[in-house]
Amino acid sequence: MGRYISTKIFENYSVALRQWRASHSHCELLHGYALKFKVWFASNEPIEENQLDDMNWIVDYGGFKDAPKGNGLKSWMNHMWDHTLLIEKDDPYLDFFQSAAMEGLCDLRVMDKMGAESCAKLVFDKFNEVLAKTDAGRCKVIKVECFENDNNSSIYEE
Repeated sequence: MGRYISTKIFENYSVALRQWRASHSHCELLHGYALKFKVWFASNEPIEENQLDDMNWIVDYGGFKDAPKGNGLKSWMNHMWDHTLLIEKDDPYLDFFQSAAMEGLCDLRVMDKMGAESCAKLVFDKFNEVLAKTDAGRCKVIKVECFENDNNSSIYEE
C-alpha cells in the first residue's frame, strides 16, 4: 500500500549553543552552527481515501507564513533558530546566560535538552501541534532531520 510524502527544508539558521555535559570535547564551549531542518509530511488519510487536498498537495509549501495566509510555523522557526543562543535548562552557567540576555547581548532560548536530536524532536512536536489544529488536521509530520552541518544530522521520526 502506497502513500504520498512531501518534504520542505527550512535553512540558514545561525545559532550558538553549548553542550555543557560534553566535557570530553570542544562542544562544551560556546560554538556555532548553521542549522537546517528537513521536514517530512504525510496525509492522515488512508490511501483508499483522498490523501491529497483539493489542489492535489499533502501540504501547501507556502502555508507556513503568518495568519491569515498561513499557520505561522515559519515565524516560530525564525524565533527559535535565527541568531539565537541555545542553552540547556540545567546548564550550571544558566544564570550567566540569562544575565547576558537581559543585557541585550544574546537572544536566549532555554532548551529542555540540547543536541540535534532534541532540536529535531522539538520541531516535530511543534509542527504536529499546529498542523493538528489547521487544515482540519489532514496532514502530519512523520520525520524531521536536523543538520548541524553538511556532514552531521540527527533524525526524529514517528
